[in-house]
Amino acid sequence: MTVRVSKPAFNLREKLSELDKSSGVKGNELLRSETTQEARDLIGAGRKNMVMNGQMFINQRNGGSSYTIPHGTGGSYGGPDRWAVNEATDGSVSVNMDGDPYHSNGYGSEVQEFVKAFQIACSGTSGALSSTHNVHFFQNIEGYNIVPLGWGTPGAKSATLSFWVRTNVYGTYCVGLENNNTDRCCIREYEVRPENNWQKVILTFPPCPDGTWNTTNGTGIRLRFALASGSQYDDGIDGQWVNSDELTTGNQVNFMSSTNNRFFITGVQLEVGENATNFEHRSYGDELALCQRYFWRLVQGANNPGAQWLYMIGDAGNLQYRRATVNHPVPMRGSPSVTNISVSNSGSTVGVQFNGTHTTTIYVNGMGNGITEVTYADFDVEL
Repeated sequence: MTVRVSKPAFNLREKLSELDKSSGVKGNELLRSETTQEARDLIGAGRKNMVMNGQMFINQRNGGSSYTIPHGTGGSYGGPDRWAVNEATDGSVSVNMDGDPYHSNGYGSEVQEFVKAFQIACSGTSGALSSTHNVHFFQNIEGYNIVPLGWGTPGAKSATLSFWVRTNVYGTYCVGLENNNTDRCCIREYEVRPENNWQKVILTFPPCPDGTWNTTNGTGIRLRFALASGSQYDDGIDGQWVNSDELTTGNQVNFMSSTNNRFFITGVQLEVGENATNFEHRSYGDELALCQRYFWRLVQGANNPGAQWLYMIGDAGNLQYRRATVNHPVPMRGSPSVTNISVSNSGSTVGVQFNGTHTTTIYVNGMGNGITEVTYADFDVEL
């Protein structure tokens, strides 16, 4: 005997909407996605953060020590890797890598997924700002890493910036994206509340279908966080692209008003699309290698990626010289400048030969007999 069972048809999407647990905003967007790529964009699959060292836990130059930014250099490094600071006021600022989010000020907050923050301290005030005065910190993002945005083309996509911030100077702050030609710039405002607690900020930048955006190993995007600005750089329009070099909308607070002022930031992520996804936590080793493409420091015994011995070459006496070929831990962005070179015996550095992105040869003369080694050197090819 054959038994036939029939059941009325039902709509799966309607049944899902009747569940006690809602699928949430992003779940609903995922259900509505029509292509695999659209679904991947929504969940942020794969390598997505265009910012390096956004969790602020790599500092090859100064570790946890404080560093005073030189005045008016156009950008100096000294805090967490890849982050430069420009201080061009009558005051001064110092920077360091700080453990604030993981300790008392972060207790009970989701910011504790990060153990370090970038701290900027006002160490000298500048109450009255002239037209060209400004303080901002920034990261130059390599052109190869911005290709998925498609900026400068009709298919340009939005970009979303997210980060955690805490400061005792509350009010309106500005952050912007700019091309290397400084003729395409978009500023977004965000408000810092007076509680001096950690807060998460999410900002979306519209696509930029025109302008010139470098997609090689030069600067593709300059990401700039303003702390103070005079009138020359305050003509930005919140959420709109302008064809000039701007830092703020004119509503920016003056962080340089007191030597008690402190600004903390961590968890900085810039990704393609209109949605902020969870922060991409890369391992310490992966993040260090990314940073070493732009800067690394050889310290004998602590960092020995290749042959550092200087071997005797040539005649005896004043004509003797030695050389060491240093293997970079990762291929660098280009041929680096080499500074702060120190060797274990007396002598003077006479030259550096750049062998491309993988190795650099250091020449030293005036050496005595015996083995000599390079003990210290900085290799720098920052954008």
